[in-house]
Amino acid sequence: MDIQTAISIASLLVTASVALVVPVQAFKFALRQEQVRLLREQRVALYADMLVEAHAEQQGLTWWLANQDASEELPFEDTRLPALERARFGARGTAVGSAKVNRLFNTVQAVAGRIHLLNATGRMDRDTALMQLRLEACRAQDALEAAIRAELRSDMPLPPSGSTWLPDRRRAS
Repeated sequence: MDIQTAISIASLLVTASVALVVPVQAFKFALRQEQVRLLREQRVALYADMLVEAHAEQQGLTWWLANQDASEELPFEDTRLPALERARFGARGTAVGSAKVNRLFNTVQAVAGRIHLLNATGRMDRDTALMQLRLEACRAQDALEAAIRAELRSDMPLPPSGSTWLPDRRRAS
């Protein structure tokens, strides 16, 4: 075998290996991008539902506390999820949501539990409980919203159209 034949065979082997490896790697990259896009879409939907549920819980507790002294029940449309839906929602949050956002959402829910527990044991000063509810619920809700905004990067400005600006990198001036 002469040098020309060896070079031709080597170039064919390199060409064949590139022809096999590049499409496989491109497919893996495209599959990973699709998985990231799908996870982000699921998180956006989950986090929107979390914010709605946290707001409904806060409104429900405010109504509940206001009705403790009222002689007649005030009108209220309860928008909180039923027990089964809440359980499914929690499972979806565990599967798709980040640990930080789940912890903050559970903190929002825990405020309601503490207020109900204080009322059930009879060791509740209404004014103190109402103040505690408002402060803790607002803090927890603000922390939840901030964590969701940070995770989804919704506070970042959009790049100008046609720009090569990337949000994770800064251009050298």
